[in-house]
Amino acid sequence: MISVIMLSYNNVRFVMEAIRSVLNQTYSDWELIISDDGSTDGSWEIIQAMEKKHKKIKAFRTPGRLGIPKNRKFAFEKTKGEFFCHLDGDDLLLPYTLSTLINNIKDFDMVFSDMMWIDENSNIKQYYQNTSTEIKDLGYRHITLFRRSIYKQLPGYNDRLTDYCEDGDLFMQYAERKNYKLINEVLYRFRQHGNNTSRLKKECSTCPDKPHCNYIQIWARENDWDMDQWKWKKSEGYVPVIGVQ
Repeated sequence: MISVIMLSYNNVRFVMEAIRSVLNQTYSDWELIISDDGSTDGSWEIIQAMEKKHKKIKAFRTPGRLGIPKNRKFAFEKTKGEFFCHLDGDDLLLPYTLSTLINNIKDFDMVFSDMMWIDENSNIKQYYQNTSTEIKDLGYRHITLFRRSIYKQLPGYNDRLTDYCEDGDLFMQYAERKNYKLINEVLYRFRQHGNNTSRLKKECSTCPDKPHCNYIQIWARENDWDMDQWKWKKSEGYVPVIGVQ
């Protein structure tokens, strides 16, 4: 079974379409875990109504506003699938997304794919093909199928983060094991609109989460990158900071 984790907060305009994109999957062995973080715009009522109609949907509400990193961990703890993936409450899966992921995972720890950007009306805006599978080149892919048994061997969702990077943080924990596969197909539609939380993300170079962010720590090691000076260690004029290896 695949557990699809959906976080929702005031996504009344998009959440129904997001849920339907799971209901329309050609792969049938899934559960949809929706965790609402205190919506006030009517989206929670839509989620509750869909839960009543469909047995595979399980909806929860957080105990007070948790924020995305803590909510992601809260939602994961409700899942039961051997595999899990993320779908934000304003984005979309394609009908064959889950079947393609499960058919490709084989003995890999995780598989991930390309995505496209859509606008508020679901019109395609942009597509960028990922070509490199080297960890040093990886950025987080929104649609990634993770193997649950591997999660138990890792630190897991990083709820110490203050920024919205817990998904990429987990992705890089898996990637560091170097047992993954990139699927060169579009399996996810990422919606760009005025309320995207991704607009608020801090730059890695100045983010206060750097000391405990697995994403940037692993990326830096793979790139031979100096976290303090924020530059490549082999760059011209590089002088190591005393006490830093």
